[in-house]
Amino acid sequence: MSTDVQEAMAVDAMVNSLREWFGKHPDMSCLLAVDPAQRDFPGKEAADAWGGATRAVVEIDHDDFPVAQRPYLVELDLGSAQGVSILEESVQLAYEDRRPASMAAGLGQRIGGWLASTVPVAEVAARWSTHALQYDFEGNACVLRFYDSRALGLIWPILKDRQQQALLGPVSAWHALDPVAQPCIYGRTAGLNRELGLSADQWQQIHRHGQVNRALAHHALSTGRQPEPADIATAVAAAERAERYGLADRDDRIAFIGHALAWHPHFDLHPKVLDALGHMKPDDFYTAAVSNLTDGDLAEIRRGEWYDRQAPSAAR
Repeated sequence: MSTDVQEAMAVDAMVNSLREWFGKHPDMSCLLAVDPAQRDFPGKEAADAWGGATRAVVEIDHDDFPVAQRPYLVELDLGSAQGVSILEESVQLAYEDRRPASMAAGLGQRIGGWLASTVPVAEVAARWSTHALQYDFEGNACVLRFYDSRALGLIWPILKDRQQQALLGPVSAWHALDPVAQPCIYGRTAGLNRELGLSADQWQQIHRHGQVNRALAHHALSTGRQPEPADIATAVAAAERAERYGLADRDDRIAFIGHALAWHPHFDLHPKVLDALGHMKPDDFYTAAVSNLTDGDLAEIRRGEWYDRQAPSAAR
């Protein structure tokens, strides 16, 4: 079965699933989350693009964040032909943006998901505004891109229950594509909480997520497939190790994560890689340090027999 056919089947299945879910929850509105930072929803500027749909912009009060790049929510009337048409187009775009070539090109995720809520769309957008601009453990202003589905997929697992509920706010269920491009629902498990209160450790993980997603995108392009759960775990763990090794250059860190994905999840424990890392000076680049590895070295690293012989306690 071709990739195009598989994608078309996945789109149809998700559209049907969303219509069925909202059909069973008639008290819930379907709010489409759109991130226009790289590309906007096709046809949005047309006079009849949204019909009578209510649209609310998520305000991000920072001079360096352009107004045109602010995310927004659109309330879809799934009881109308136009509402269903927009739903179908949004699901198609969500899958298109997960194509390996699109991810590797850094074109972003236009569709952040489909939210279920009983409150007005403007209220949900206002709540998102309180979370979008955050200050990390060093006091730096940061836009928390939870409305990007790939970012959300990495942020959600590191949040405590109370933080997940704070992020959801008045949203009862958040339908989206997870990190491996499978439909998922981020839902409420506890009472309403208003403050995220991210810890220093959580911020350190969040700051790595851009590098993780970039490496995963390159890996998806090279393998011609979506990342698998094991790839996500490997990339997240490798990003932390790259930081511990003192790799300061962003491209170096992305390359390190990419090697964990392409060579071996624990490639950095191979004696020749450890030697290269151990001889790096503060101004040296990681990619230069491992450039002397031969094809034979890489073949040995990929086979992993050296790792299987090591004591489990040696694993980082």
